[in-house]
Amino acid sequence: MQLLPEYRDDVPRVERFTWLARFTHWGHTVTFLLCLFTGLILFLDSVDWLAFIFGGYYGAGWVHRISGLAMTAVIGFGFIFGFRGVLLWIVDLLRFGFNDLKFLVLFPLEFFGFKVNIPPQTRFNGGEKGNSMITPLMVFLLMISGYIMWFPSYFPAGLVRIAYPTHDLAMIFATVMVCMHAYLGSFHPGSGESFWGMWKGTVREDWAKHHHAIWYEETYGKLAGEKPKTVLGLPVFEQYDSKPKEAE
Repeated sequence: MQLLPEYRDDVPRVERFTWLARFTHWGHTVTFLLCLFTGLILFLDSVDWLAFIFGGYYGAGWVHRISGLAMTAVIGFGFIFGFRGVLLWIVDLLRFGFNDLKFLVLFPLEFFGFKVNIPPQTRFNGGEKGNSMITPLMVFLLMISGYIMWFPSYFPAGLVRIAYPTHDLAMIFATVMVCMHAYLGSFHPGSGESFWGMWKGTVREDWAKHHHAIWYEETYGKLAGEKPKTVLGLPVFEQYDSKPKEAE
């Protein structure tokens, strides 16, 4: 059983993510997983065997803190040097509309193998937009609460008490979202090409047309040559009507 689709360079491909976006994504992934596994040692007694891998509880604690610092640095690096890309990402999230709602309703049917007509999507589909809203918020809460717990003497006692349950709850929500994102973005049939977009930077042109029709038309298709409206110097297209394409 092949979990990921074969990467093919003998078919037309289009760029989906820059090297900076990919560096930030994978840097965040690695540091988040290190924080997760070392944090679970303190959160669940049933995984205390993980402590041995990280040199005991003391070692796991320091790996947890250093990984948190590294995560902050990676996210900060991506935000500062990819600021325009971050703004474009936010603009796409703000385009959440009827097509995205229809995607959220129909995708569960596609997930279980039913043939459905998925409405055309922008650069990120309705599910990805939801993930982009929830996961960064949870990671932000994890980082802020983590620093408060690390340096409690610098913060009010009430804030320190709130930081502990906030850290735990944000970890649970973030882990659920990351697991869903990992499966749906890499291993779910029909979506696996998105993995290559984040690994190598490009996706098959036909896949882009099918899964992100609006983004493809605006970036590489018939709307690519048109001058869109601008907001704060960023291109903003009006979402257009298009006949939904039957799911593969």
